Amino acid sequence: MNKIEKIIKQRDDVVSLNSNWRNYQEEVNKYVIPRKGWVNTMKQRGERLKFGFLYDSTAIRALKIMAAGFHSNLTNPATKWFNLRTRNIDLMEFTDVQIWFKKVEDIIFGILNSSNFDTTMQEFYLSVGSAGTSAILMQKDPKDTVRFTQVPVGQLAFNEDSTGRVNRMYRTFPLTAQQAFEKWGTDAGEAVTSTYEKKPNDKLEFIHYVGPRDKYDNTKEDDINMPFESLWIEKSKQHKIKESGYKNFPYAVGRFYKEGSDPMGYSPAMDVFCDIKLVSAQKKTMLRASMKQADPAYILPDKGFILPLNANPGATNYRKQGTSADDIRELPSSGNIPITVDVIKMVQDEIKEAFFVPLFQALSNITKQMTIPEIQRRIAENMVLLGPTVGRFTQEVLDNVLLWVFDVAYEDGLIPDPPEAIAGSELDIVYLGPLAKAQRESEVSSIDSFLMEVGGIANVKPEVLDLINEDKIVRSIAKIRGISPEMLNDDDTVKVIRQIRLEAQQAERKMIAMQQGADIVKTGSEVDRNLAGVGSEQ
Repeated sequence: MNKIEKIIKQRDDVVSLNSNWRNYQEEVNKYVIPRKGWVNTMKQRGERLKFGFLYDSTAIRALKIMAAGFHSNLTNPATKWFNLRTRNIDLMEFTDVQIWFKKVEDIIFGILNSSNFDTTMQEFYLSVGSAGTSAILMQKDPKDTVRFTQVPVGQLAFNEDSTGRVNRMYRTFPLTAQQAFEKWGTDAGEAVTSTYEKKPNDKLEFIHYVGPRDKYDNTKEDDINMPFESLWIEKSKQHKIKESGYKNFPYAVGRFYKEGSDPMGYSPAMDVFCDIKLVSAQKKTMLRASMKQADPAYILPDKGFILPLNANPGATNYRKQGTSADDIRELPSSGNIPITVDVIKMVQDEIKEAFFVPLFQALSNITKQMTIPEIQRRIAENMVLLGPTVGRFTQEVLDNVLLWVFDVAYEDGLIPDPPEAIAGSELDIVYLGPLAKAQRESEVSSIDSFLMEVGGIANVKPEVLDLINEDKIVRSIAKIRGISPEMLNDDDTVKVIRQIRLEAQQAERKMIAMQQGADIVKTGSEVDRNLAGVGSEQ
C-alpha cells in the first residue's frame, strides 16, 4: 500500500468511526441552521432548503444572536481584542519591550482586519454552536498575507494526539473541474483535466491531508522538511497533486463542549434538541387547532343536501325542500389555544437560555434603574457562565490563529526584530474582549473586597495602611483589565514626578512657615507700638 492509498484508507476509517456523529450533526443542523444541513450529502447548486418539517424558528434566531454575541464580545473587529506579551513578566517593565509588542499588536490586528477573518469567525460561531465542532484553515496569501477558510463539519475528519490536541486532518471537499484546474493546472491530474475539457462545472472530490512528518531534516527549511506534511489528493484516481509542509498545524479546530477522549464536540443545540423538536411539534398542533377554529369542519346529514358542501366565504349551497337548516352545524373544537401558547413560550425561553440569549441581551433585559458599575457587574457575573467555552475557543482557535499570523508576518518581514532582552522568549496572549475580561473580573473583585476590609480596619488602626503597596495594586488592576502599558508611567517617570511634587510641597511648607514667621513679627511689632502708645498717654 503506497502513501496515498494509506491516507485515503485512514480517512475512510475516521469517517466510518464518526458516522453516528455525522448523522446527528446533520439532523441538528436541519433544525437549527438549515443552510448547513448537508453533512452526509453534497448540496447541489440552487438546491432548496428543507423546511417542510420545521414549524418554529426560535433555535435558528437564537443561534444567530449567540454567534453575534460571541463575535462582538470576543473577536470584535472594531476594537483590538488581544494583547501580546512575553511570559517573563519582569521583561515587560522595559519601555522598548512594551513599544515593540504594541507595534506587533497593531500589525497583526491590521492583517486580520484586511483579510477575511471577520466573515470566517461569523461562520465559525454559527457552525460550532449548532454542530458542536468547527474548524478554520489558515493559509498564506499573496494579497492579504493570510487567508482563512471555515471548514464545514461535513468535510472534517481528524485525529488527536495523546494530549488531546488535533494533529491530523483528513479534509474532503468538492471543487469544480474549472476551480481545480485554475488552482493546480495540469498537476491536478487526469480526472480534472479530462473533466475540465468536457464539463468544467462538474464537481470532483479532493482530500487535504495534514499530519506530523515522521522523518525530516530540521536544519533545512524547504517544504518537505517541515514538522507537518501536507498533501493535496484527487480522490477518484488517488492522484497526488501537491506535497508541501507547515511549521505549525494549519487547522484550528474548535469544540463548544468536549467530552473526554471523544474528538467531536457537543453544542448548545444538542443540549436542547428535544425542546427544539418539541416546540416545532407544538407549533404544528397549535396551528391545526387555530385553523379548525377559524375554518371549522361541519356535521351534515347523509341525505337532503347536494354535496360536496362548499365552506368558502360567500359560497352558495343547495338543499332539498323540506330539509331542516338545523341539520348543518359546526363540529365542536375543544382545543385551548391560550394555554398552548403559554407552554410554547415556556419551551422557547428554555431554548433561548441554552443559547445564552438572555446573557447577550443583558442590557435590554434590565428592568430597573441601575448605575453603570452595577450594570457592568451584572453582565460580568452572567458572562462568567461562558468561561469554559471562552477558554476553549481562545486555546483551541484564537491562540493558533494569532501565532500563525505572527509567524507568517515575521517571515514576510512585516514585523521588526524584537529587542535583545526578549530574543527567544515565548509569546503570551491576553484577550481584551468583554467575554475574556469577564473571566478575570473575579480578580478585580477580590482586590476591591480586600481594600474595603483593610479600610474598615484602618478606621481603628491606621497603621495597617503601611502594608498596602498602592503602585502594585494599580498596575495589577491595569494588567487584569488589559490597559495599554502606554497609559501608565514607568517607575523612573513616577520617581521624577514624586520628587518634583515633594520639592514643591517642601517649598510650599517653607513659604508657609516664612509667612507665618513674618506674620508673628508683624504682630509683635504692632503690639510693641500699641504698648508704647499706651505708655506715652500715661
